Amino acid sequence: MSDRALIYGTIAIDTLITPAGQVNSVLGGSGVYAALAARLITAEADLVGVVGDDFPKEFGMAMEARGVSMKHVDRAPGRTFAWTGKYEKDMNRRTTVETIEGVQEHWPIKPSEELKKAPLVVATNVTPPLQYRLVEQCHEAQFVMADFMKSWIEREPEYTQKLLERVDMALMNDEEARTYARTEDSIEAGYRILAAGPRYAVVKHGSAGATLFHRTAEGDTRLFRCPAWPLEHPKDPTGAGDSFMGALAGHLTGCLNGGHPEWEAMKSGIALATVVAAFTCEKFGTVSLFSVTRAELAERIRRFHAMTRWSL
Repeated sequence: MSDRALIYGTIAIDTLITPAGQVNSVLGGSGVYAALAARLITAEADLVGVVGDDFPKEFGMAMEARGVSMKHVDRAPGRTFAWTGKYEKDMNRRTTVETIEGVQEHWPIKPSEELKKAPLVVATNVTPPLQYRLVEQCHEAQFVMADFMKSWIEREPEYTQKLLERVDMALMNDEEARTYARTEDSIEAGYRILAAGPRYAVVKHGSAGATLFHRTAEGDTRLFRCPAWPLEHPKDPTGAGDSFMGALAGHLTGCLNGGHPEWEAMKSGIALATVVAAFTCEKFGTVSLFSVTRAELAERIRRFHAMTRWSL
């Protein structure tokens, strides 16, 4: 499984409301966005999760056609996780209108023996107890990534801390990082996340890019700040952070280096993830992740490199 990523997260039916319009009952979920993004980079991605008996079969078929393995996704009696979100004119701000936990709420995650041996484990945005349950079962993982959410940081502080002590990389947006670190300074927050246990921390700044923090084996720290791709007409930012995480995971499958990727490779992964996240925002839901080609992604990476490169 050297070139695979185990990706765990929600598989959802979403309703999305933005200043650009509204779509109803579309495929979504943190695991879905991350897996589709990873498949833009890596050969295979294994999605782990659960859906209800109301989950449209065509959604699963579309994922398989895109190269995401659905064989580890369970189907249980009941409703699929569902989320309705509304974005303001400033689409960095959103309100959750409704969340239906459905079968996700009480599903006992038990990855197969095959998946437990995955070198790269990606725990996208679900509750910290469920993320921790996955991580504890994957003893052979060389690199573990976990995303965090403000409400769970506040509601599950003990599990949040346990998870931070167990993962190699923690990803949070500005608000989440500041909430965890109890500071108004996002850079200070990044360093405090590192101090909690992970070797790497990523603070996502939405339309302003992302910052990567690293604590070396010698105890030194270093930082890389990456701007965002300049979006002219974003339609829907849903899943951008999950896509960022998935694309970075996909990149790492090719440069994992026994769990110790080179610093320059990590920086390249952050830039790549930033570009994939921008693609996600250009159309509603997962449409961009289904439609974009690797050639289109490569061209945008080339352009992004050209617009951010400079010399002393």
